[in-house]
Order: sequence, then structure tokens, then C-alpha cells
Amino acid sequence: MRRVVSTLAMLKAVTLTTCTPPAEEPTPPPTEQSAPTPRHIPSDADRAAILSVVQSLFDALAERDGETLRALLHPDVVMRSVEVASDGQRAIATSTVDDLVARVEGSEEVLTERMFDPEVRISGDLAMVWTPYDFYVGDTLSHCGADVFVLVREDDTWRVTGLSWTRQQPPACDLHPDGPPA
Repeated sequence: MRRVVSTLAMLKAVTLTTCTPPAEEPTPPPTEQSAPTPRHIPSDADRAAILSVVQSLFDALAERDGETLRALLHPDVVMRSVEVASDGQRAIATSTVDDLVARVEGSEEVLTERMFDPEVRISGDLAMVWTPYDFYVGDTLSHCGADVFVLVREDDTWRVTGLSWTRQQPPACDLHPDGPPA
């Protein structure tokens, strides 16, 4: 019996010693301009391919092309907009691919959305684009804000699986540096 107790005591000591996590080094405080790690910065080719998908989505809006929108957006895409009304009330709206296609195909005006200064991050087959944008209905500025796209690469093709954006009215946001669309 003493041998069993002694063996158990020894196993407990070994287990406690080997299972105790090492002391963690303190994490330095984040800097205001923390740069992404190099492994999350896309190659030039990946950046171009990812931004091409986003631009193609904007082109499909302007062309009222529902078929292209469906090809670029994953069928289960999550789309949400966040807007703060002039009275301060916050509204969060959710859209489906069918909702978006119906609005785009039913528009009598050209819908022009333009991104600028996009930031692209990547990790394997997952990418994110954060970009300011402005949005015109015909020749009239409708709103502006920031878009966040989440893309997944399947079979060497990037598709949008998530899209969220803010809707703001000038002067609350920046407009495209090239001025109104031509």
C-alpha cells in the first residue's frame, strides 16, 4: 500500500510540474499605429485579386447585374448596415442576396459605389478589406461611410461571405478624393 501511495504522490508531483503553464512575458502595450504582422499582408497578386472582387461587386451595382452579384456573393453571405439617424437613433439592418439583387435590378438610376484607400489583410484563404466609400444614386450623393468585406477563397476563387457597412451623411464622413463620379 505504501508503494502505491508513494507512486501516486510521485505521479502527482510530476503531473503538476509538467502541466503548470510557463510564466507569460508581459505583453507590451499596443501602439496607436500598430502595423499588421508581415504574414497578414497579402502578396501583390492576392491584393489585386481580392480588390478585383470588391470592384467587380461595385461594377455589378452600377450595371444592375444581379447575376454577377450572385456569383460574387456567397449564398449565405451576411450583410449588415449600421446607421445613426439625425436624431441619434442607431439602426442596424440586415440584407440577403435576394434583397440586394431586387434593389439593384429594380433601380431606375445608376448606383455608383466607390472605394478609396482600401486596407487588405489575409490569412491563408481568408481575407478582409476595410475601405471608406461614397455612394451615389444617379448624380446625387446618397451616403458614405466604411465597408468591411470578408472573403473566402474556394477553388482559387475569392467570394464575399460577409459585408458590413456604415451609412453616414456628409459631413460625417470622407468623400472620394476624385470628387463626384464623372
